[in-house]
Amino acid sequence: MSKKTAAKPANVSQTIFHLLVMGKLDTLYRDLYFQRAGELMDTVLPHTTYDGIKQRMATIGSVERQLRAAVERGDWMRAQAFTESIRTLKAAAAANAEGMRLGESVYDGLADIPIDPFSSGLNIFAGAAGRNLRESADKAIETLATLDHTDSSYSKKGFYARRGTDFQALELTAQAAQKQEEKKPAGPAQLQQEALSALDAGDLTQLDEVVKKLMAGTGAGEAKQAAAEIEGAEAVELGEDLLYSFPEATLAATGRLGLAPVRTGSRRHLSYLMPHGWQPQFLKEEGRQWSKEHVSRLSIPGGTGDHARDAIDFYLLNPFVTSAGTRYQPCLVVEDLLIEDFAEPERKQEIPGTALLSALGLESRRGLSRIDVETALHQNGSRIVEQELGLDPLAFRLVAIPADIYTHLGPGRGWGQQEIWTHFDGYQVKDDGKLHALAGGDKRFGGTNDVVSFHPSYTNDKIIARFAVVQRKRMMTWHRR
Repeated sequence: MSKKTAAKPANVSQTIFHLLVMGKLDTLYRDLYFQRAGELMDTVLPHTTYDGIKQRMATIGSVERQLRAAVERGDWMRAQAFTESIRTLKAAAAANAEGMRLGESVYDGLADIPIDPFSSGLNIFAGAAGRNLRESADKAIETLATLDHTDSSYSKKGFYARRGTDFQALELTAQAAQKQEEKKPAGPAQLQQEALSALDAGDLTQLDEVVKKLMAGTGAGEAKQAAAEIEGAEAVELGEDLLYSFPEATLAATGRLGLAPVRTGSRRHLSYLMPHGWQPQFLKEEGRQWSKEHVSRLSIPGGTGDHARDAIDFYLLNPFVTSAGTRYQPCLVVEDLLIEDFAEPERKQEIPGTALLSALGLESRRGLSRIDVETALHQNGSRIVEQELGLDPLAFRLVAIPADIYTHLGPGRGWGQQEIWTHFDGYQVKDDGKLHALAGGDKRFGGTNDVVSFHPSYTNDKIIARFAVVQRKRMMTWHRR
């Protein structure tokens, strides 16, 4: 009996369904939920069988046209053969209907990155707010408890229970934050809006009271207090440096895979920019315009060029998510990670293959769409981290190189000197909630400060992939302790 069969829960299809649910609610670990779902799907409908049925089903239209032609010609023997062929194809699909339905998500939906509904401000894109957000947290807790019971043979012992505890803490944090928000006094912007509302309503008494507060400087004092709170919160949010000493066995494997250990420098001096990042009110035209004017007046370090300034504006004025669906913000602390440290190729230069590319199931790093990249990472990333590098996939993740890492390390490595783009981990969230993949590094548009976004299916041979093994903590938002 195989290990996978031995680990099969009593109701495997229901367990797979619960794993898919958690992939949307707990996006930080979506890759691990999908890895487990893939293991269980292998006992229900293996990937090769799923692909075979799907390909045969795609031929039904052609067979039906041939059947019609045979009937019109009076070729009854061929008509009978085509009829039987269609009947067989549909019977196979019907017999595997549940497996095909699950396989569509497990096998074909790997690159459909969901937005974390619990990341700050992103719930408006994920369709979760207020009561719905709390209901989603409760659903996650309930689903994780079910998985902990039905999938007790899962090799990562205690994972479901630990995540359930994290979601319980999230619920309490969310309620406390809501209560704190209710207690917060009105700031100058809100007071000004109250004044305008009172004027529109013709309530001169209310208008007079609000104007007195503004003239007395109450709003200004509260604004200073709010600013101080933001700065204090940001200092806490940055947290400790992400230091890690890679084991000797891991370091030995990195050379074979074409990876190299790197420790970044601190960029904490840039943390003052973080509170000015995108907020949901920026979706409205007046909010967007205010933010543009506000960001334009920010003090940027001396020597910052126009391309760097454009990149800062881009990251502050727009919402982004990581490949884990969590809100993306540059990691400004000292950080240990593994990167592919090869020299950037020229526009048409051939790029030698590596053991890492082979392990990912990729023939080349050039001309890949983001769908290709994410599918390969979801199928093989956690296995490479655990089996090839000997690292805990709960703590580390294989990703396309993050934009802030590329910008930080690139100048010292000669990156950004070619007319090519490099896939960056993460996505820009457009106003309609659709995700556009991040890339950058073309010397014509700013080199290491260049950043663009495009549809995940877009492919071009001037786009290359460069991978990194990062600590999952850099992707954490509400999860962080």
